[in-house]
Amino acid sequence: MNWENLKFLLAFYRAGTLVEAAQRLGVDATTVSRRLAALQDETGVAFLERSSGGALTLTRAGQKAVQHVEMAETALVKLDEDLTGARFAEEGIVRISSVPVVVNSLLIPRASEFASKHPGIELHLASEGRNVSLPKRETDMAIRLGRPGEGGHNVKAKRIAVLNHAIYSPSYNRSMDLPWVQYHEDMSFLPQARWVAENGSSTKSELSNVRPYDLEGVIEAVAAGLGKSALPTLIAEKDERLSRLAKTEPELLREVWLLQHADQASLARMKTVSHWLEEIFSVKPHI
Repeated sequence: MNWENLKFLLAFYRAGTLVEAAQRLGVDATTVSRRLAALQDETGVAFLERSSGGALTLTRAGQKAVQHVEMAETALVKLDEDLTGARFAEEGIVRISSVPVVVNSLLIPRASEFASKHPGIELHLASEGRNVSLPKRETDMAIRLGRPGEGGHNVKAKRIAVLNHAIYSPSYNRSMDLPWVQYHEDMSFLPQARWVAENGSSTKSELSNVRPYDLEGVIEAVAAGLGKSALPTLIAEKDERLSRLAKTEPELLREVWLLQHADQASLARMKTVSHWLEEIFSVKPHI
C-alpha cells in the first residue's frame, strides 16, 4: 500500500474538503483527488462516498483507515524524535490556539520573556473564534474557557485555572449607574453572558444599545464608556482603562483547560510550554 497516498487520505480527513486538503499539502485539488482515487484502486476499497447533500465524506472503511494511519504517523514521529534527540530538546514549533482575548491579553504580553528564556522554541499563537480540532491535528495545544467537549484516547486535558470575575467600568467613570454591556445574542450561552443578562433584568438597570460578540469586544466596549460588565479579574486588572466597581465578586467562575496531544506531552518543548501557560494563569491579579 502506498504510504504517500495514505497521507493524502489523512489530510482530507483533517481538512474536510479536497480544496482545503490541497492547500495544506501545497498541491492542487486535482492532485488530491487523483491520489485518493489511486488509493481506492490499489486496495479495491471505497474510502470515500458522497453524502445526500453532495459532500465528499469518509466511509466506515475510510474512518478505520484514518485511525490506523494516525497510529502509524504517531509511531514514525516518535521514532524520529528519539533518533534525533528532539524528545529531550527544547526546540521546535509549538502551535497554541485560544480565543482572541487570551492570546492578545495574556500570552503575547508574556511571549518576549518566554522567547528570551527558550530561544529554541517557536510559538505559533492562533486567535480562534472557533474550537479547533486536536484529533485532526489543527493545533498542538488549545486553551479553552470551559470544560472541553472533545477528547479521545490521544487528547490530554487538564484544568489549569479558574477565572474569577468582577464588575468593571471605564476608569474615568466609576459609577454603578452605568448601563450593562451585554453580549451578542449568538453568544448568550456563555456563563458571563447569562450572568450579565440575568443581573441586568433583576436590578432593572439600563442596558447598553451595543452588544459585542466576544469577551474582547465587551472589554473594549466598557473601556470606551459604553457601560459596565462582569469581566475576568486576571485580564481586567491589567487594563488601566478599566476600574473595578465593587469589592464583592459575582458568583461567576470559568474553568480554564489546557488540551494537548497525549503522544506529544512528554516532549521537552511541550513540557516547557505547558509549564509557561500554567504559570500565566496561576498569577493572582493585584486588586
